Amino acid sequence: MTGRVTLDQVADAAGVSAAAASLALRGKPGVADNTRQRILDAAGRLGYQIRAAAEVPAEFTVGMLVITKTRGTPDATYGPLMGAVTEACAGVGVDVRLGTLVVDESDRPVEVPRLVGQAGTDGFLVIGPWLSSAAASLLGDRPIVLVDGDAEDRDTHSSVVSDDAGGAADATAALIAAGHQRIVLAGATAGLGGTNAERRRGYEEAMAEAGLEPRYVERPTQDPSAVAAAVGLELRRGRRFTAVVAASDAIAIAILGELGARNVPVPAAISLIGFGDVEAARLVRPRLTTVTVNKAAMGRLATSMLFHRMDHPDDPPFTVVQRARLVHRDSVAPVGQSERDSGNAAVPSRTPG
Repeated sequence: MTGRVTLDQVADAAGVSAAAASLALRGKPGVADNTRQRILDAAGRLGYQIRAAAEVPAEFTVGMLVITKTRGTPDATYGPLMGAVTEACAGVGVDVRLGTLVVDESDRPVEVPRLVGQAGTDGFLVIGPWLSSAAASLLGDRPIVLVDGDAEDRDTHSSVVSDDAGGAADATAALIAAGHQRIVLAGATAGLGGTNAERRRGYEEAMAEAGLEPRYVERPTQDPSAVAAAVGLELRRGRRFTAVVAASDAIAIAILGELGARNVPVPAAISLIGFGDVEAARLVRPRLTTVTVNKAAMGRLATSMLFHRMDHPDDPPFTVVQRARLVHRDSVAPVGQSERDSGNAAVPSRTPG
């Protein structure tokens, strides 16, 4: 697309009204999370620039770049984060340019983002699980703050991250406290970096502390349907487990559908916990118990940190960690007496990644 991208073009690409697109891009309420995410994704693909309020002249421009896998789907939890960034920037006279950084399965960039080639971007907020050195090199020497992710050059960039390990440990501990011992981690395949590695670590630490054996269903985290199908395969093989910690809400919701199709009641037969607290977690039945992090607060703080990096480029980088919180809803129940008495025979085995 050539020339300046308009609000109407973003709205058309997202399939919404211009009014809804304006609310989402300004970080205002009145737009559902999934709709806001769709609008922000469309704006990022098109390279839309969000102008500061007319009464507050723009002092500089921030690039907000979302990392996504070639065959993956954007994280639905990013909408509130991105909305908070645009609102924080608009309030102090800063323009925001949106873009996406598509990477392959090895986290190498597939193409140079349109945003990176535009002149006048003073610094970048990079949102996503992992920034490789190859991807970071595209951004030049401009200040970078990572949001909800890590980087290969981790000693170079400041970052705002969630306590993924602590959240996964709390989720696992809650299941253990409810009497569950055969607890499966679904997703978060071994060898992945960033948030997946942290969630896996938290699960393993909680299982080890309770003297329990970790058990896995490993499929690509960005493909929830594949993870859910692998859980169904475990059931068909007769391998027994009483609870699942899912690496994301998308995976948990896909598993909920898989179990429903097999007439396996949640939580009566299997308890289930997700990660992310997306809007759908409150809408599915049973309502999903999940781990939540205030992504809007992360976005506001990351914006302030980027301004700091711009003003004080010689300061060392630093990382801020936001605590995660377990939200108790309806998808967890105490394990049944018959399950407690049945021992640990026929447990799920590790499936290939």
